[in-house]
Amino acid sequence: MRKNLTILLTTSFLLVSLSGCVLGDRDGHSGHDVHVTFGNIEVKDGKHAGDLETNSGNITVGRNAKVKAVDLINGNIEIGESSEAYSLENVNGNIDVGKNVTITRSIETVNGHINIQQGVHVGANLLASNGDVTIAQKSVVKGDIIFEDSFLSSLDDKAPILTISEGVTIEGKIHLHKYVKIILPDSISRDKVVKHYQDNR
Repeated sequence: MRKNLTILLTTSFLLVSLSGCVLGDRDGHSGHDVHVTFGNIEVKDGKHAGDLETNSGNITVGRNAKVKAVDLINGNIEIGESSEAYSLENVNGNIDVGKNVTITRSIETVNGHINIQQGVHVGANLLASNGDVTIAQKSVVKGDIIFEDSFLSSLDDKAPILTISEGVTIEGKIHLHKYVKIILPDSISRDKVVKHYQDNR
């Protein structure tokens, strides 16, 4: 029995190794890229890392840290205050961006919420589909805010909510390819909202 178990475990280990899977949690530092198949990635306060990518797990970047592209399939992304990242992309999970963070390019998620705290600078677009988007005061989005449609939209009766606080700057447009409940401050004109769907409500 023990021999059979050993063979089974050895075979499983070889299959994992041969498939190129990287398992377990990893720390990002010294400008190096971190690629994990199953596991969490953490960049501690004040550290500098390259691209961060995992298929399943959370990616956490501490305060005053600097990273390149952050790419995730299943899990949550959290960026600590006063940090920098080139881009943030998630498929199934939330994205939380702390105060005074700089994102050089875009922030994107499909099935999850985007929460942007005050003083955040987004250098390009902000894309969402099946989750709420909240942008706190003094933040800037240099590109567009885009809510894309997806086949999952028809499965969810709850419409996403876009909440923008007073003092936020949106330099582009707000493109809606599906119905979204919008809460805008007086400083942002409704003329910025472009509907690409037929509104029967």
